[in-house]
Amino acid sequence: MILTFLTSTILVISVLLVLSNLGTVAEDTAKALRGALVRLRMHRGLPSFVAFGVLWVTIFGLGLL
Repeated sequence: MILTFLTSTILVISVLLVLSNLGTVAEDTAKALRGALVRLRMHRGLPSFVAFGVLWVTIFGLGLL
């Protein structure tokens, strides 16, 4: 029970920290995606671009659970 309370508290604090800096998170994500698109165009690195996209979808998907 204590472990559940502790993990829930950490989860809530993490969500609040992300929400309080949502603009910065969105800006950094957009900057990273732009950089990935530039590298994709220059080096034709489709597999790495797909892996990067899957990583972010996984991160945000797990964040919603």
